[in-house]
Amino acid sequence: MPVSPNEIANINFSAMLGKPLTAVIDAQAAAALSTVDFINEVGLDESGNVKNVTFAYSKLVDGSPTSVTLTTPLLTIIPIPFLRVADTTIDFNAKISSVTKVETVASHKLDLSAELSLRWAWGRFKFKGSYSYQKKNTYSDESKRSYSMNIRINAVQDEIPAGMSRVLDMLEESITES
Repeated sequence: MPVSPNEIANINFSAMLGKPLTAVIDAQAAAALSTVDFINEVGLDESGNVKNVTFAYSKLVDGSPTSVTLTTPLLTIIPIPFLRVADTTIDFNAKISSVTKVETVASHKLDLSAELSLRWAWGRFKFKGSYSYQKKNTYSDESKRSYSMNIRINAVQDEIPAGMSRVLDMLEESITES
């Protein structure tokens, strides 16, 4: 079946290119929700209070070893995931080709020959005749379609949003050593 010249025009580019872009947007939203979940699960307790971690260590105070504890909010010492899609590349390639070959060969052949071969005193008479007809029809049809789509997405750790940066600055002020 021959390829229609309008076949490339019938490809739904809106869906082919829109679906991957929608998937990227959905992934970006999922990454944001993942950050919220991380902060709630790792940085806050069941009551919504900031989780702290306490370190105990020895420190020389006036030449003598003294036991000291350092309490710091957990969110100030661990990286908070802020993933962002930095760039997305969508490559679409379409190759459509069609080959149609029709071949008709007809040949006629007429062979006549005469030979005189009579048994008379003066010679002989002999007659031969032939006719042949040959016809050959060949039809071939080839259609090739090739579509490919390559999608490359580059996600990076994004900068901390300004609001979260201020919250972390406030939490840092609550670090105490005793």
